[in-house]
Amino acid sequence: MLFLALESATSHQSVAVFRDEQLLAILDCESGRPLTPQLIPTIDRLLSSVSLQLSNLGGLVVSIGPGTFTGLRVGLATMTAFRLALQIPLVGVSTLEGLAWNHPVTDLPLLSTIGIRQGVVYWALFRWENQQIVCVKESQVGDIIDVCGALSEPTIVLGDGWIQNRETLLSKGFSFAEVPPEEQWPSAKGTGMAGRVLLERGDLLPQGCTPHYIQPSYAEISKTKSLNPIG
Repeated sequence: MLFLALESATSHQSVAVFRDEQLLAILDCESGRPLTPQLIPTIDRLLSSVSLQLSNLGGLVVSIGPGTFTGLRVGLATMTAFRLALQIPLVGVSTLEGLAWNHPVTDLPLLSTIGIRQGVVYWALFRWENQQIVCVKESQVGDIIDVCGALSEPTIVLGDGWIQNRETLLSKGFSFAEVPPEEQWPSAKGTGMAGRVLLERGDLLPQGCTPHYIQPSYAEISKTKSLNPIG
């Protein structure tokens, strides 16, 4: 199946086209400039680069957050319009899960993070099992020092929640496996890989789905029980 994947949850936005498991082409935003203001022309340029048109697509994948209001709203609205016009399936992928799919198969757990404000992140924990990413701990809000302190084994940490707090975490003696910069940010590559699994399962995005917007969540943190060891 040919399908289009869009990652627009953060300032690092990209769009990619796949044939089954094969990534055919990807376009990333340049210098942190978002794709969403020029999303349709960007998609046209991407498809033209591999001699395809929208009518050739058999599926659509879009990130549904956590992420920024504008990026998620524009991304979901665009892909929903394509679904209606083309009458093809649309699936939604957690930005945190897409981050985990960015990293090649490893025995280490993967902690995906998206920063909310200083020291506070959305996070989820994943592992590779049988060539697929499996969620170990569902998406939640937490203090990144508490989250990392509860890790029970060496862990690969991904996302801007880690990048923003890297020096603080390292100064406290936490041990992490660092990855190349291209694996640290949400990407249509990882979002598309995760979305392919959902397309194959027929796990479609419900109509009227609301993306997971990043908002200050002091109430959520205050209600969170003490963290148990993770892993």
